Amino acid sequence: MQKSEKRARGRPVGSSDQEVKRHEFVVAVMKAIAEHGYKDVTVTTICEAAGFSRGLIGHYFSGKDALLLHAVGEVAKDFELATRTAAEAAGTDPFDRLHAIVSASFRAPVFTPERVLVWVALASTSHWSPDLAEIYRKLNRPYRRGLAHLMQRAGDARGVKINPDRLAITLMQLTEGLWSGWAADPKTISAAEGEAACHELLEAFFPPRKS
Repeated sequence: MQKSEKRARGRPVGSSDQEVKRHEFVVAVMKAIAEHGYKDVTVTTICEAAGFSRGLIGHYFSGKDALLLHAVGEVAKDFELATRTAAEAAGTDPFDRLHAIVSASFRAPVFTPERVLVWVALASTSHWSPDLAEIYRKLNRPYRRGLAHLMQRAGDARGVKINPDRLAITLMQLTEGLWSGWAADPKTISAAEGEAACHELLEAFFPPRKS
């Protein structure tokens, strides 16, 4: 094969092309999980969602489990990136950063039907899957430490004594519980109501600064 035949639209066929294809599979997995549930996703449902042939998965992943784990891991990384970016954009005040993280948790690109359902599947299935549990731990533990650090700083700035570790867990579990509630019945728990509930939790523990 000539070198010119190895190029696609002016660039060499290589890792970048593979990453594009892998991303397309991740999107397909999220769609398949949202439609069928984590346990009932099959190679066939993934390929139907992606519009690819069944044999193509083998060129990029060792099997269905590897593809599912990769997709869930990507969702976890995207959540971490989006919340961190939101916090940094909020400025230096730790209280503002906490509110920014809450807002990011209930808005796109974090809060979309597919991503929420993938996360709910991750949380509900981790107990029976060591690989999923490891993904869950790798995101949750640093995230909890980051929240606790911001909460301690916010408490110090406002002269409020709190247990930052416990409050961080409370906010995390409230967020996750509201996500699960939305997944079960979006007509009862909306994203806006979930976000408002988390903002109110922060405001209950951190009163406004004294003028």
